[in-house]
Amino acid sequence: MKKHKIVGLVTSLLFTVAALCGCWKVGADYVAPDLTEFHGKEWKVRAPMLQHESVAALWWTQFNDNELNRLVETLFMQNLSLKIARERIVEARSQRGVTRADLLPRAYLGGYGAHTRAADDAQGIVGVPGGVQTNLFAGAALAGWELDLWGRVQRLVEAADSTIEANRAAYGDVAVSLVAELALAYVDLRAVESRIRISERKLLLLEQRARLTCARLNAGTGTRQEYLQSQAMVRDEKAQQRVLSQAKAVAENSIAVLLGIPPSEFSCARGCQLMVPAVMGISVPASLISRRPDVRKAEQEYAGAVALVGAAEGERYPKIVLGGMLSFQSTDVDKLFHADTLVYTFGSGLLVPVFTGGRIDAQIAVQASQAEQRKFQLQQTVVEAVAEIEDSAVGVVEKGRQVQDVAWALQKLSQATVLAEQLFASGLANKDTVVQRELEQVDLEDSLVIAHQQELGEVIYLYRALGGGWSVAEHAGKNVTDRRNGTSTTGKADMDTVRSVGKELGHE
Repeated sequence: MKKHKIVGLVTSLLFTVAALCGCWKVGADYVAPDLTEFHGKEWKVRAPMLQHESVAALWWTQFNDNELNRLVETLFMQNLSLKIARERIVEARSQRGVTRADLLPRAYLGGYGAHTRAADDAQGIVGVPGGVQTNLFAGAALAGWELDLWGRVQRLVEAADSTIEANRAAYGDVAVSLVAELALAYVDLRAVESRIRISERKLLLLEQRARLTCARLNAGTGTRQEYLQSQAMVRDEKAQQRVLSQAKAVAENSIAVLLGIPPSEFSCARGCQLMVPAVMGISVPASLISRRPDVRKAEQEYAGAVALVGAAEGERYPKIVLGGMLSFQSTDVDKLFHADTLVYTFGSGLLVPVFTGGRIDAQIAVQASQAEQRKFQLQQTVVEAVAEIEDSAVGVVEKGRQVQDVAWALQKLSQATVLAEQLFASGLANKDTVVQRELEQVDLEDSLVIAHQQELGEVIYLYRALGGGWSVAEHAGKNVTDRRNGTSTTGKADMDTVRSVGKELGHE
């Protein structure tokens, strides 16, 4: 009866201690900082694309190019940088499990068997009489528990949770950047293809003008200088075609690398003429806090650093450890687990830091300084994010105006070319004038392709600056499965998320 009371008392004590653990945590709790002075209350650029409340999750689908959509899907499934980012989430989750294990008791089961014989002259050396041999068998259970009365380990768990969220945000940041890189490379590829077709037309016109100058030279009405100049321009355009062919190969190889496949195995299907979509943006800079993954990552890193300050302060307080051992020891294995062979021990230990040479205070100062660095890094990230959006917004507006100007000039030049053809048909102008107008028109068409390429690039930069696609990346990051459950991460989970988000938004 007395033993039952002791067991009940010990059990009650353990439950009381467990309830006390976590009631108080040393150090300050994390409080989200006010970033108003760093992101401002309004945009410097009042542009039409900054009038909507939400960022398009699947912004690349607004180009209405099936091939681009297919490439983005492949990117989510196969990109190696995304796979690395996913594994970092798995690593962070596993590391949290390692840290959280310190909150719980540890128990081990063990046993051993030994045969001992002492020689006649070795009496007392091994604890067995000389000339005697004996067997010893034992089975034991060991348990130990460091009580987290001050919340030091819980602060470490908080830091681990922040690391998980920071890695998830980093995954989103990588995804947003990679989709933008892919879209930019795709725009470059389509622009180069258009420029190659324009160059082929220009080469035909240059060859035609070279034949005209040759005919005039043979007829005595032209000069050798005109003839040599026309030949040089033909050769120069052929060289330009080689440059464009190289640019096309570079764009294709860039896409292949982003997709995680060898360039020799990549082929891009024919796409459509990309048009500038209606850009969706955000109305206030404060929305960046929830939109941009890099800002969210910086904030989680700051929260984790604050938690580590509390963990460092916890080193100042005593450490209390409970432990015990329950074992059976016998010389006869058949009687090993009988009540008469039971041996048990239960106790506790106390470790109080008295003199550490200033190590604890120095460590607290280190963690506090790192927390301040993380806070300043968060502020810097917000400032840079706002500036990036402002730059991209200006770029979209100015490149759009440039496209309009070049398009207007091309329209007028096209009218001049038609007029030159009419004059030539009436015998009031020579063929050289018509060819010259056509060459000028072709050059302006090439300029329009370049301007349109730059405009599309600025739109992509703006979507990336706004964190476009962040929600897709966030949902995809949450699909990462902890390997402790016996499963691994795959791109298919990410792609299922992409399609489901697309259906919710009405893109599919």
